[in-house]
Amino acid sequence: MEKQESSLLKIKEEDLLEYKEDITAYLKQVSWKPDNKTSNSSVDLNFLTNVNRALEIQQEDEISIIKAAVRISDDRVLLSNTCNQILNALRRGYSLGKHVANLYSEASGLELLQQKNTNGDLHQSELPEFHDKSQTQSAILVYSASSYILYALSDFMADEVASIQMDFNGIPQISLTRPSKAIQCTMYYYAAYLERSGVVNTDLHFLKITLLYFERVIEEIQLRKNALKYSEIFTQNHYKLENSEFVLQGFETHSAARVKGMQFNPTRMEEIVSNKEAKHMFKRYAERLLCYDIDAKKNPMNELGGLPSITMADGKPGTGKSMLIAATATLLQERCDQLGLHFLFWPLPENIVSTFQGGTAERAMEWFKPMQDPNKIVFAPIDDAENNLEERTRQGVSAGVREFIGVFLRNTEGAYAVNHGNRLMSLFTNIPDQIDKAVLSRIQMRISMEGASTKYDFMDQDYLWWKKYSELDENFVNNTKPKDYTFMDAQKEANSINDLIADKYSFKNHKVEDIYNTTKQNIDLNSHEFFGAFYDSILDQYPFFSSRDLRNIQKAVDARLIDFDLPEIWWDNPNDFFTKNYDQKLTILKDLMKQNMKGASFGHVRIFEALNYIENAIRINETGINREIKMRAREMYIQQQANQQLNSGIIND
Repeated sequence: MEKQESSLLKIKEEDLLEYKEDITAYLKQVSWKPDNKTSNSSVDLNFLTNVNRALEIQQEDEISIIKAAVRISDDRVLLSNTCNQILNALRRGYSLGKHVANLYSEASGLELLQQKNTNGDLHQSELPEFHDKSQTQSAILVYSASSYILYALSDFMADEVASIQMDFNGIPQISLTRPSKAIQCTMYYYAAYLERSGVVNTDLHFLKITLLYFERVIEEIQLRKNALKYSEIFTQNHYKLENSEFVLQGFETHSAARVKGMQFNPTRMEEIVSNKEAKHMFKRYAERLLCYDIDAKKNPMNELGGLPSITMADGKPGTGKSMLIAATATLLQERCDQLGLHFLFWPLPENIVSTFQGGTAERAMEWFKPMQDPNKIVFAPIDDAENNLEERTRQGVSAGVREFIGVFLRNTEGAYAVNHGNRLMSLFTNIPDQIDKAVLSRIQMRISMEGASTKYDFMDQDYLWWKKYSELDENFVNNTKPKDYTFMDAQKEANSINDLIADKYSFKNHKVEDIYNTTKQNIDLNSHEFFGAFYDSILDQYPFFSSRDLRNIQKAVDARLIDFDLPEIWWDNPNDFFTKNYDQKLTILKDLMKQNMKGASFGHVRIFEALNYIENAIRINETGINREIKMRAREMYIQQQANQQLNSGIIND
């Protein structure tokens, strides 16, 4: 599928070499005349004080970034590795910025206007366009340069940098009159921070101030982007640097860090024994993610309500949770390769919690940034979720865990928690009751994974183990086969969730069953009033129940009504669906949804999902208490046995 590549312009390494010497000259020495009329009045200019004199406004000043690097390295022969990394990032960044700016000049017609201006042929009526395009070109240059510099340095010595606290007042001035001035201005104030702020004395200070400075450059350009005219030539194209993951996407906010998906062991859903509901639902989630429209930057499945943003699977150790993560990633990777989509497997890193104050929040924000990239399909599992999302009220919970939960909550349901419909975040846990209550309330779909639970499950799990011996020597495994069962029949995938549930709901919680029966006796089960009264009674009995839980129930009903297979022919012929525009996709999916609804009873689906969600929520809420009771009973039993052995004289000194 080529359409998403049509606007991707590749930048080659040799494209940057053309500007290498020019940028090196700026690094050796850069001059600028600070202007108090255009500078940011909120920024303290005292750091511009020279050793011998105060810098006069409108007086040209010269400063050297390379000399600053030599001072910081404390070695006139060899620069430190960190200083080398930073200088290389600066040179490559500004070289890339000049290249992209020149591409804009050629495509926008600015190059012709510049030639006219040089020859004295520029008409008075062309002056506004000339100045507007020059300003936009300058903004593109410094934005592109800053983006690359952050990309190259953000994950370099990240832990050490996170531990450094540094005051940064901002950038006094960014001149966008023309590209050369933009380079001089941004480099000059950067160099002034290095040499005259008095806070940059080590490699790590150098790295920290570099990240802070160019982050602020990006912020400044983004604040001005709506005022930049003739910018469509830049914003409508994407630019990718060859042999890297660096991509420019207009002036959009995106992660500065190198985004490299984690590797995983290819696994098939059929290799997971039992857990039919979990396998079925995660297959559905994967298929729904793939309905995402790259051009429209949204997913029709989101509009239809069938794509939860956060899911959870819980179960005791060894029931297949890690295998389900790998199987979901495998399915998404294969389908994305088939459709020409970019897939990012983005599990939560094991070292997300930092020992430095504020370090966890920084790492968490960096983890969330790639999930805002609208040009990839993202699967972001959190395995052993109870470790990093532990209930904040529990004794001994670390400050790092609290920081991570704060970032998690803001990025999953907040003012800037944008979900384009191209990501799935899934929690996997052995101890769901230990997960923070606010986090649990944001989980829209919950699935219990029990693992092997029938004799056929155990036989199939054995079969997956011993068949390797049978493949080597068919006579080696000499146990007799079952008479009325074919291996792996019990693991065949379900066509729909309806195949996995009974016509009548089977209660697991007697209190919920009593509330249900009492409400049904007083109010017609088929009325909307029944659900209002039922939820009200649930709230009286279980105060944790809230409007968010009701929204999650509604999301579960939506998912059931969209529980249909995407036609197999679509994968072989993407033009039948995947290459169509967003509106066409939505119409096709609505037709499939209507067909699926005809075989379903809305009332039955609604009550089933309500009861299932509520009982699961109660189970998770009460599991911790039951576990503590069992632990206390075990301790009492051990004490009792110890006393008996002591009294009977079995234990000797």
